[in-house]
Amino acid sequence: MLNKNHMAGNVHLSSEAADPFDVRIKKEKPEMADGVDKLKDLIPEDIFNRAFKKIQTFNKRGDTLLIVSGGILERSFLERDCIPALKEAFGVSKVQIIG
Repeated sequence: MLNKNHMAGNVHLSSEAADPFDVRIKKEKPEMADGVDKLKDLIPEDIFNRAFKKIQTFNKRGDTLLIVSGGILERSFLERDCIPALKEAFGVSKVQIIG
């Protein structure tokens, strides 16, 4: 039978709560901090929290912003509510979302 608590008793595994998107991005990619601040100003807080809650990867390469969302629902929120704000905040012409 599969143990639902697969981490119990395994000293090699640990878990920790993920930081909110804006905190995590600013810590991991400080060069994107200004863009995150601009984005928070452009998007209402409830939309920001819903759309960016489960972002896995967030990178800027040249004129393209690449986002790996937490799933199809988050991808839909991003595409519907955030594309123009993302382009403006990060100074890109293309936003690619994988979800």
